[in-house]
Amino acid sequence: MARFISISEEVYELLEKYRFKHEIFSESLKRLLESNLDIMTLAGAWKKIPDIDSALEMIEWNVKKIHKTKIYDKEIL
Repeated sequence: MARFISISEEVYELLEKYRFKHEIFSESLKRLLESNLDIMTLAGAWKKIPDIDSALEMIEWNVKKIHKTKIYDKEIL
């Protein structure tokens, strides 16, 4: 069941920037709202990774990829 809401132009523009290429606004809102994790749930997570160097390389590669992505042109994934 669809519901209609009203948002300001400013909020619409922000949501448009964070929306993935083939994502509808409802999916964007759901993804963004669900991504609000408590940072404390990550405490000790690095201890569980047996090969830190390869994990850091993967993180670095992903960060570089994200920075090369044109978020404002919606060319994400």
